[in-house]
Amino acid sequence: MSDFPTSQFDARGAAEETEAEPLSRLVAQYWFLFKKYYWILIATSVLAVVAAYFYTEQQPRIFRAETKIIFRDTPANVFGRQIERVDLVDTGGQWQFEQFWNTQREVMQSRWFGQQVVIREGLLDVEGFVPDNPELDQDAQTMVAARRVLGMAAVSLQPNSKVAVVTVETTDPQHAKLVADGVAETYVQYTRDFQSGGLGKIIEWFDSYVGQKRGEVNDAKLELHQFKRDNNILSISYEERQNLTGANMQAVNEQLNGVRGQLDEAEALLAQIEKMDRSGTDLKSLMGVVSNSGSLGSTIARSQDLRRELAQVTTTYGESHENVQRITRQLEVVESTIDDEINRIREGTAARTEKLRREEARKVQRLEELKEEAFELNELGLQYNQIKDRSESLAALYDTVLKRSEELDINSMYESKSIDVLQSAELPVAPVRPSLPLNLLIGLALGVVVGGSLIVLIDSLDNTVRGQPDVERFTSKPILGHLPQIDSTLLKEFGSIDMMTEIAPRSSFAEGIKTLRTNLMFMSPDRPPQLLLVTSPGVGEGKTLISINMSIAMAHSGQRTVIVDSDMRRPRVHKALGMTNEAGLSNLIMGTAKLADVVRQTSVENLEMISCGEIPPNPLELLHQERFQDVVEELRQNYDRVIFDSPPLAAVSDALVLSHSVDAVLLILKFGQTRRELLKRSIDQMEALGSPFMGCVLNDISAAAGSAYSYSYYYSRYRYEEDDVDKPKPTRLAS
Repeated sequence: MSDFPTSQFDARGAAEETEAEPLSRLVAQYWFLFKKYYWILIATSVLAVVAAYFYTEQQPRIFRAETKIIFRDTPANVFGRQIERVDLVDTGGQWQFEQFWNTQREVMQSRWFGQQVVIREGLLDVEGFVPDNPELDQDAQTMVAARRVLGMAAVSLQPNSKVAVVTVETTDPQHAKLVADGVAETYVQYTRDFQSGGLGKIIEWFDSYVGQKRGEVNDAKLELHQFKRDNNILSISYEERQNLTGANMQAVNEQLNGVRGQLDEAEALLAQIEKMDRSGTDLKSLMGVVSNSGSLGSTIARSQDLRRELAQVTTTYGESHENVQRITRQLEVVESTIDDEINRIREGTAARTEKLRREEARKVQRLEELKEEAFELNELGLQYNQIKDRSESLAALYDTVLKRSEELDINSMYESKSIDVLQSAELPVAPVRPSLPLNLLIGLALGVVVGGSLIVLIDSLDNTVRGQPDVERFTSKPILGHLPQIDSTLLKEFGSIDMMTEIAPRSSFAEGIKTLRTNLMFMSPDRPPQLLLVTSPGVGEGKTLISINMSIAMAHSGQRTVIVDSDMRRPRVHKALGMTNEAGLSNLIMGTAKLADVVRQTSVENLEMISCGEIPPNPLELLHQERFQDVVEELRQNYDRVIFDSPPLAAVSDALVLSHSVDAVLLILKFGQTRRELLKRSIDQMEALGSPFMGCVLNDISAAAGSAYSYSYYYSRYRYEEDDVDKPKPTRLAS
């Protein structure tokens, strides 16, 4: 960035443009390159289109044929729920179809499938399909034809569908149609053969398996029958026999428990009687513990009644009364009966106890026998169940396999058409390639790309100065001004453009000169440069034009200005100002003329000129004389501004010598012409000698280049406003 004060545009406008319109400037830059090198684009485009035309004419004509195959969803089971349907070729649902299609595509791209197409369609017999080669046998020719089929055929799936497209491209339309239909029909037949052939093999295996299982089932039944016969379980099943044994064991166990209960009661009664005998207890009390002592109880009750009656009679009649005797005899009979009944109970209880013990022993023995029988049945049951389970399992398996075999037989009779040819190929009547319009368009596009690349390459290889970044690479000094290119049509209108600031003061060039003047003054506002040297790295870069117009601009500001033509090799200032080259600077230095003799007034107020004068044979030695310093000092004392127009730095060293006598050096650069290495050498020379180098001026910026390189903002948008009363009517250039 520059470190000097700038105009309103330099302070704000440039920043706004740089930030707000980077894309537009980039477009403008490429538009400038296009207008400059458009002939390259035209040439490359024409050459590419011509090449594309001849290339197209030399290419063979390619014909295309397409066949479509549809993959339908698997229909509902036509056999009903009782019979399961078998589909070996199942397209699957929405999510499984992609995997299915990838598999089928690999099948159709295999060498085996190509051979099947050749064999099915008889392509070896089609004229021209396979080149005649007697050295190849049938298999080798089939392989060659299969490779050609796979090379010309492509299969793809239409988006969001279950329709596959077989595309065949070849130079023969008949071959294209034949191969397209052949691939589709061969694939459909392959799927049907796969379904029927696979079912046939499965059915064959199932039939063999059913026969094998039928024999095993028969053997198992015979084994089970023989086992029943050997173990006497033919009339009654093993389960019934096992249940019967269990029921018997339960009944015997219940009986045993009953006997043991009765035995416990009898033993307890017997023990009670024996205990009463030992203790001398009256056995009449047995009536309370003997359950069947009904007669004993009544006899005892009779005895008690007789005793009460005897007591009453005895009291009433005395012991000798006949009633007493009678009752006594009756009482003796009853007591004898009681004793007999007690003896009967004692003996009966003992007999019953013994009987119950024997019954208990028999029940226990019977229970043990039933347990032994149950153990034997359990051991027998293990073998029986193994034989029975095996027989039943084989029978169930046999039924299942037999049913499945019957279902497969039914499936084999049904032909599914879930995969079928949707659309056969049509005979192509016109080639699809090469497409002349498409190839010409591609050629044009390639030509534009190549031409654009060449333009960009040329632009990247361009080593001329085109902006501030190029200057900043070699110096920190700023670019003090950007001057637009002057339209050549102005030369016809004004006759000369050397005094543009005078004849067209409101032109963009004149405004650029004024901006340059302002920047020069503000570089050192306290002590602006009084003596200014204008030079350039090379010839033809506009240093004289800018020197003259800078002088005019200084004079317009009211400063007494003189322009000195110090180019004593190719002087041009006098011509630009419409004067002759009489006595001038060389005469002043040599002392043959005085300042008043060589200074001439120009048509511009406050502007005078000192021409080169007589061209000396040794200008450089002349500038080294002390007299030249006296001339410079005299000019400093007589003028407010002195501008020296000097030779280019690259040509001679005059400008370097002159730079030691001035206050500032202004280096003029021509946009797109001044080479960077020349600029670097010029700056290095001035810095090495300590010249008061102030900055550069970028000259001759065209409108297109200005838009491309961000220099057009001021000159394209600036409008000089003035009052109609005080100002003259603007010229055509200014407008």
